[in-house]
Amino acid sequence: LIRNVLIGGFCIVGLFLVVVYRNYVQKQKANKLLETQKNEIEAQKKEIQDSINYAQNIQSAVLPDTGEIEKHFNDMFVFYKPKDVVSGDFFWFSKTKDSVLIAAADCTGHGVPGAFMSMIGNTLLNQIVNEKGITDPAEILTILNEEINRSLKQTQHESQSRDGMDIAICTFQPQA
Repeated sequence: LIRNVLIGGFCIVGLFLVVVYRNYVQKQKANKLLETQKNEIEAQKKEIQDSINYAQNIQSAVLPDTGEIEKHFNDMFVFYKPKDVVSGDFFWFSKTKDSVLIAAADCTGHGVPGAFMSMIGNTLLNQIVNEKGITDPAEILTILNEEINRSLKQTQHESQSRDGMDIAICTFQPQA
C-alpha cells in the first residue's frame, strides 16, 4: 500500500513537473515573441516619429519669417505653439506692390491631418495673392473656399468630408 501510494505520488509529482516545465517553455516562447514584437513596434515608432519631425521642419520652412513681418508692423508678435509636433494652425504673410496682407488660420484637425490642411491653405493663399494678384479679403476668402472644396473634392453630393479652416485675413495699404 505504501509502495503504491509512493509510486502514485511520484507519478502525480512527475506529471505536475511535466506540466510546469511545459508551461515554462511556452512562457519563454511567448516572451521571446513579445520581445520581438516590442522591438518591431519601437522601430516603427521611431520611423514614424522621425518622419513627423522632418514634416515639422518642412512646415516651419513654409511659415513666414517674423523678421519680414516686423518690417511692416512695429509692435507685433507671433505666438505659435502647436499642440502636436506638426500643426493645423498657421500664420501667413505677403507683401504685394501696394498691399501688405496677413492671415491667421485654424484648420480642422491637429497633428498630421491638420498639417496637411495648413499646407493646402498656405499654398492656396500664395497662389491667390502672389500669382493672381488678388488682395481684397472677401475675394481671397471666396476663392480660397472654392479652391479648398475643389482640392478636397467636397461637392454637394459628396459632402462626407467636412475639412476646412477658420481664417482671418487683413489687407493693409500703407501710405507712401
